[in-house]
Amino acid sequence: MGIRTDFRVIIGGGGITGLMLANMLQLYGIDFVLLESNPDVTPKGHAGTSLLPHGNRILDQLGLYNKLLALALPVDSLHFRDEFGEVIREVRGLNQSMHERHGYPILYLDLQSVLQVLYDNIQDKKKILTKKEIQEVDMTHDGVVVETSDGSSYQGDILVGADGNHSTVRDKMWQIADELSPGWIAPDEHSRPTSDYGCIFGISNSCHDIEPGSKTSVFRKHHSYLINSGPDGRIYWSYFFKLAQRAYGNDIPTFTKEDKKEIIDARANDSITPTLKFRHLLNTKAYNSVSLQEYVFRQWYFQRIITIGDAAHKILPITGYSENSCLESAATLANAIREALAGSHGTKPTPNQIERAFATTQKTLQARLTILKKHAHEQQRTESLDTPLHNFAAFNMLPWTSTENIINKFSRNIQLAEKLDNPKLSNKSLLVPYKSELLRAPKASSMSKWYFAAAYLLISGLCYYGMWVQPGYYGIWDHMGTVLATGEFPYNSGFPLKRTYTGVEFIDNIFMYLSVVFMSGLKDWDPSFRFSNLYFLGIIIQPIAIWTVEAFRKRNLSTAVSISPAWESTCHYTTPFTASFSAPESYWWPLSREVPIQYADSMIWAVMIGYTLPTIILFIPWQDPFTLQNIEACWQLSPMLVPLLCIIFAYFHPSQRSKDAQQSRKANRISPDIEPLKRLYVTTGILGVLFHIYFVARAFYDPELTLSGVFWPDFVTQDKTLGEGVKLMFLVDVWALEVATYVWSCQALWDLKRVGRSNADIPKAVVLIAVSTVVLGPGATLCAVWYWRETRLAQTSFATALT
Repeated sequence: MGIRTDFRVIIGGGGITGLMLANMLQLYGIDFVLLESNPDVTPKGHAGTSLLPHGNRILDQLGLYNKLLALALPVDSLHFRDEFGEVIREVRGLNQSMHERHGYPILYLDLQSVLQVLYDNIQDKKKILTKKEIQEVDMTHDGVVVETSDGSSYQGDILVGADGNHSTVRDKMWQIADELSPGWIAPDEHSRPTSDYGCIFGISNSCHDIEPGSKTSVFRKHHSYLINSGPDGRIYWSYFFKLAQRAYGNDIPTFTKEDKKEIIDARANDSITPTLKFRHLLNTKAYNSVSLQEYVFRQWYFQRIITIGDAAHKILPITGYSENSCLESAATLANAIREALAGSHGTKPTPNQIERAFATTQKTLQARLTILKKHAHEQQRTESLDTPLHNFAAFNMLPWTSTENIINKFSRNIQLAEKLDNPKLSNKSLLVPYKSELLRAPKASSMSKWYFAAAYLLISGLCYYGMWVQPGYYGIWDHMGTVLATGEFPYNSGFPLKRTYTGVEFIDNIFMYLSVVFMSGLKDWDPSFRFSNLYFLGIIIQPIAIWTVEAFRKRNLSTAVSISPAWESTCHYTTPFTASFSAPESYWWPLSREVPIQYADSMIWAVMIGYTLPTIILFIPWQDPFTLQNIEACWQLSPMLVPLLCIIFAYFHPSQRSKDAQQSRKANRISPDIEPLKRLYVTTGILGVLFHIYFVARAFYDPELTLSGVFWPDFVTQDKTLGEGVKLMFLVDVWALEVATYVWSCQALWDLKRVGRSNADIPKAVVLIAVSTVVLGPGATLCAVWYWRETRLAQTSFATALT
């Protein structure tokens, strides 16, 4: 796999980052030498390390995953405890869930074991040099020269600083940059790293009350514990404590042995579980203390020098992303070097090519690592009960949080991780596919979502003007006032206005006003208006079905979208507006797409009974005025009846009593909700096609009707009758709904392509949706788009994934 054998990389630092990079360069056939200041690259230590699924995926590419798996213990349970050691919340089955979501488990093992496996895999051990503390770094016209403390000198084409938080390479790079290009490194960069927390960590022997394969978090005010169970009964523990105040840069404190002893002694009687104290973990003297730095440096490289791993980005260890981000940055740099060598066509890369490779590495990772840093900081604040809000979240929200949502928090940043470009791994069906396994890497919606939001706002604004401002010019409010005052409709003196419905004046006034609005379109006083009204209320069936599906999706149950069917009673073009803010990548996971089977099976009946049937009843030619107005008042609630019926029907669904329905979702099995959702889309879509074609055909052939009279608002400025004015309002509403639905359908396609689930040609698709809307109707088109969308979102493996 080599490209240029005389291109040489000098790696400064032999920790996990340096050894990982060395293995990657070896895999790519790129020459390197690693300089480690300590006498041993695999020192016997007192620290454990966490390997998350995306880190294990990189190790699998290197052929090392199975070796480490044999030395580790997968995490299978999570235990959250209060200051007395009592359980707040427990989660089990994490190991299987991680496999189904990401293809790999979370592993915990000795850091020394990881370093040993990485070192053993190096074929030429002469490239790993110890007792080589870097003293000087000089730039030449064609490379870089490194001098070490023993007087040795090493020449290479680039220097990679993988020497950790207190990086010598980073310091040397800054000095050279300040000399050759002042301003490249910001003057205040050295003071930008922050520290809010300190940590004492160690490894202990087996303890009672700590389950094998468990991860225990103990929440306490301004400090917390993290206890991980490892192989052979070992316990990896960390005690986190908040510093008196935030420290910066060189002012970040260090801790003496006396400091450690004082802190440990003060906490000896803290409860880990009701029967296990912190002092019980101190059966070893092997522990250390550090101030935990947080920062993602703004500039990682200068000319032929680059820093990666902790030398470039430091994340709190509580989430486990700190170690795994080092693997990611090593892989990203290795890919960039390999690409630069391939692009140089047999010659060494030019300085510009090298800098582009470095810039690519930084650009690829910097924003992601900043997010990881923020998430780790917030999790540390929560577990340290930093504020009353964090206290509330820990003790009032966490106990009621579903298992799936807790695991989602572990998963939310894994799927966007980087890996090596080669070798390729076999495609797996995953509930949370990695970005490299999609058709394209997901992109943030950035400004585009605001364009859609602006479109929905514009539609809403025009609809408001057309329905509530423009009709005033035609005298419609005077006509309504007359009906409300006299209690009779102007078309037929024998048709009185019903004034009492519930006996509650406020509610009765609402129903009375709605009766004034709707009666002109329900009676046959104006056949054209009654026909338009029936079409309008008929084409809402499909949007209600779609909105109900969205309301019951797992990803929307805790959002405003979950109540969107109720909004239909007042404003049926606001749901797409709320959907424009569904930006997080986790929103598009196959796992998040799912609708619980009890709701999916109930929806078709809820839509037909809750809305379709009341609409049919509404247009029966009732002769009694009060009967019609009572039915119309009840019909107003029908959109809200649909989700209510879903909940009622779901309560009696067999899955509520089936153990099989409670089992964890398997990535290689079709989700059970797919078929009932497809039936819903097909059934309502066919109704939409038949409904649309019938109404268009009748409007075309019926001598009493015209296409423009049925479908187009009359904006001619003149006084209009009550029926003419209300018809204008309804037709404006129809067009607002149709245009918003069209935009929503286009956005659905655009979103799927943006998040890598589709290769659709957007311009062609936009035209096709427009043609389908005219020919088949807006409702049928929406159902067709959602049918296709459902299948794409449910897909857990893509045959033509990214390489």
